[in-house]
Amino acid sequence: MINDFKKEGFLLKKNFLDKGEIEKIRTDAKNVFLRQLLHKGYIKDINVPESEFETALYKFFQEDLECYINCGKMCQHLISLHRLSLDERIISEIQRLNITTPNISTRPVMYFNSRFLAASESYYKSPVHQDWRSMQGSLNSIVAWIPLVDIDKKLGTLEIIPKSHLWGLVESEQDDWFRRIDGIDSNNFVSVDVEAGDVLFFSAFLIHQSGDNVTQSIRWSCHFRYNDLSESTFIERGYPHPYIYKPQQELITPNFPPLDLLIKAFS
Repeated sequence: MINDFKKEGFLLKKNFLDKGEIEKIRTDAKNVFLRQLLHKGYIKDINVPESEFETALYKFFQEDLECYINCGKMCQHLISLHRLSLDERIISEIQRLNITTPNISTRPVMYFNSRFLAASESYYKSPVHQDWRSMQGSLNSIVAWIPLVDIDKKLGTLEIIPKSHLWGLVESEQDDWFRRIDGIDSNNFVSVDVEAGDVLFFSAFLIHQSGDNVTQSIRWSCHFRYNDLSESTFIERGYPHPYIYKPQQELITPNFPPLDLLIKAFS
């Protein structure tokens, strides 16, 4: 298994996680949106069918982008999502794949991709890229990519180039998404159909892209990134960390909270 991973740059583990716990994470994310959809009158009941939820969400995206984006941000901070990123099954697996001292590269990322929830193609169909370009961590860094629903070619499954992790850091161009790699022969890509419960582990240097979601549905997925604190070049470079997290100083809601509401919250 380790030799195959080193040679190919990826490892697909089928039925690695329980489908129920994966659905719980997606339900938690849906509920973030459903509370706002109910509050704003897009739905009349929080227990709506999937198709009605998606239709309301698409309208919400078109009419209240700021609140939609805020909901998306809240999904990145779900306790169930973060708990999974620390799950012993995942940590043990990346250790078997040669990460000696696992360390989280950046906070978990959840995606809910649809052409109806994107201002441009790059926001629902990730271009050709390598994750290491944004991580800049250990040479053996690993990504755990987890579908939250069954994803086939029509829903836009991940497309990878086996062995491309050995090509080195490939030249890329800045775009409105982040950085894309141009000039890659499309025939090199292999689609990886996955089901909820599967986990795709791959090198942060593996070249990949999102497939094209041509359906009316949402492509739900998440991924976690890990560095190795014991990797020599990571140590020598002083553990560089390219992500910048900082709070906004100005009040987002002016003159909030009034004292009476604050007292009421603690009564």
